[in-house]
Amino acid sequence: MDTAYFCGIDVSKDSFSVAIKNGSFILKDKLFSMDSKGFKEFECILSEFKRGLFIGMESTGIYHKNLFNFLCFRGYNTIEIDPYKMWRFFRFTNSKPSTTDKKSAKTIAQFLEFNKDELKDNKNHLKDERYSLRYFVREKERITQSIAKTKTEIKRILSLVFPEIEKNTFLFSKEILNILAKFPSANKIRNTPFGEFIKQINLPKKGRNTKFSLENIYQLACDSVAFDYPLYEELLKIKIDRLFSLLKEKENISKLIEEIADKSFRREIEILTSIPGIGKESAIYFMAEIVDIKRFANKRKLIGFCGLDPVVKQSGNYKASFKISKRGNSHARRIAFIMAGSVKRNCPYFREYYLKKRKEGKSYTEGVIATSTKLLRTIYTLLKENRLFK
Repeated sequence: MDTAYFCGIDVSKDSFSVAIKNGSFILKDKLFSMDSKGFKEFECILSEFKRGLFIGMESTGIYHKNLFNFLCFRGYNTIEIDPYKMWRFFRFTNSKPSTTDKKSAKTIAQFLEFNKDELKDNKNHLKDERYSLRYFVREKERITQSIAKTKTEIKRILSLVFPEIEKNTFLFSKEILNILAKFPSANKIRNTPFGEFIKQINLPKKGRNTKFSLENIYQLACDSVAFDYPLYEELLKIKIDRLFSLLKEKENISKLIEEIADKSFRREIEILTSIPGIGKESAIYFMAEIVDIKRFANKRKLIGFCGLDPVVKQSGNYKASFKISKRGNSHARRIAFIMAGSVKRNCPYFREYYLKKRKEGKSYTEGVIATSTKLLRTIYTLLKENRLFK
């Protein structure tokens, strides 16, 4: 029987710390640079332990990916570790809450050794390019949040320089934003002759509606209570340019997400969207987080991954159920809530289940949570059996 070695790696942007153990530590507190030189120096040390070596690193951010792929392509048994599991293990093995890169590397090595029986059956999921979808989906979410924030900032500035326009137009239409990019205040518009205003806007002709809209905006500006604020006008133009840029980014990344999803999750998306109320975007977002249903041994594991498992505390004769654990993947949990809210409106099967829970005295939130877990159990079965919802 080969001797087993366990290598824990803690990765940061510019370096990574390594610890190797076999019962006791044979290497610890070793730091390497995050470049080709550091990779080669690290491999020189690893080569003598390659047979029977298990390597692990946390799946946080993207800094670990180059090192991870470097090791995988050279045949090392390398895995990603769920950060939540590592956090729980760290609390279990360390009496002090303080942590460093070197300490984290040793803890990861200990985690690998503690879970060595499970590692024998571990498959290197990250070789599957489908894992990359998660990064793009989360980037789209970040862009969407930035768009919402920028729109709020635009509204705030307009409340000063042109407060009437938000109440009387569809503010974030492309046409209105183009007008405001050239005339970023009511004062700017009313100090421009109407003919010159029309000429500079130069919108595509759409009949009387466009002409009426421009006349209406010009009249709103003439009647506006706003004064002259040149600095805020410049700030508004900057915010509008940023909004256009973010919208373009979102459009481009949405196309990339569609391409990856159609290539890697076509069947899973078909199965999920067969449930009335689940659209393609929600299905893509959900699969980006769970990636492969085979990762979960049973339905409870999937529910726990989404943090929808109940927390129960018992002491003597006292037993009480508390709220959901909210552990695991917060992105998957949010998507599960969104899908549950939709299926309870559009799918008779889940609608009936939700109403049943409400009749039992559950609140609206409790009913949606119960529907979410019901939906996850259904999704698990459908994906496992590779069949559509009927």
